[in-house]
Amino acid sequence: MYHMTVYDENGTVLFDEPISAQTDEEAKKIGYAWLAEKGHETKPHRIFHTTGRLVSFKPHQFNPKTGKAAL
Repeated sequence: MYHMTVYDENGTVLFDEPISAQTDEEAKKIGYAWLAEKGHETKPHRIFHTTGRLVSFKPHQFNPKTGKAAL
């Protein structure tokens, strides 16, 4: 079993649900399809196995001059 969490640029959780998949690749495929469907491909997200193993991670992007999230 896998889990995906998606955040907006301010750290608000947009999606936090389990993903039913048998392999890491299947979990990524399902997660990336959901991101594309919702228009959230550029949003920070993580996909992980319920044992804690990180499968995919996209961190927040920050503007180094302002120290704030790049929108």
